[in-house]
Amino acid sequence: MKVTCPGCGASFEVPETVKTITCPYCGLVFGEKVQGDHYYFPAIREEPYRILLGFLKRQFGIPIDIELNSSLLDQKLYYVPVYFYYMSGKAIGICGRRETVAYVCHHGGVVASTDFEELLADYPFPIRGKRFFKKELEEFEGYHEPEFGEDRSRELAEEMLKRKLVNELHKQCEDLDRVIFEDLRLDYRGLVHYPIYHLKYSYKGESYEAYLDGSDGKVILAEHPLKLETRIVEISTAIGIISAALVIGSILSSMIHTIIPILTSIIPAIASSFPLLKRGVELRVTASELRVLTEEQSKSPIKILTKLI
Repeated sequence: MKVTCPGCGASFEVPETVKTITCPYCGLVFGEKVQGDHYYFPAIREEPYRILLGFLKRQFGIPIDIELNSSLLDQKLYYVPVYFYYMSGKAIGICGRRETVAYVCHHGGVVASTDFEELLADYPFPIRGKRFFKKELEEFEGYHEPEFGEDRSRELAEEMLKRKLVNELHKQCEDLDRVIFEDLRLDYRGLVHYPIYHLKYSYKGESYEAYLDGSDGKVILAEHPLKLETRIVEISTAIGIISAALVIGSILSSMIHTIIPILTSIIPAIASSFPLLKRGVELRVTASELRVLTEEQSKSPIKILTKLI
């Protein structure tokens, strides 16, 4: 018989005897007794703490005894409400006397929980594997109700789409004067409760936190210690960069009798070595399996989400 997927609208043939159907295009699992636009992603069967340890052991400067001398303190699974959209659009940028055009096609999610909105900002949510929501999940301790409805989520999704279009325009034109949006399209794909693990572990008396994607096990954000040798190398490298810039600048300044070469050498050297110096003096750093973190990104979500435990 021919069926139509309620998730993506694709039509395909299935045997008449089957009761549960998996869409070959979007991965949605559905059957004749379920309906609606509320979904969830099932949590992984693997042990999250073992996944975290495997990730930590691959990080630069991690203590060699991280697995031996660390232990799990707490682990909790949260189901976070996310409104899923397929977004597409076009933007025309006016750059002085010329025009440039940007296009965006994007599967995105609007997080409807203030506790997780920063952690999951612009998160690459999967489009395959969701299932129709089970009412019993509402009784789960880590279940979060959405804090706003579909109408507000659509407004936020449009803002997200426009922001992505403007970012694309900026890649082509630095002096962007004006933006004209065209053909903006937001296809609502339903409310999804997405699994996120929050873990707390200890290493030699110090506690650390981590957040894992409960659907595929990827490490979203994780604190971890740095061994002493690594900190020494990073501090030494930072000092070496500054010292070399100071020597070169001093030589050039003595040759042309002006302080300008020293300033033009030492200021960039300090700016480039500061992240190394800062990382070297810290006893812990933050890593992610999904993105490169700035100093601000590596800290703020951990600080904000500590209130969950």
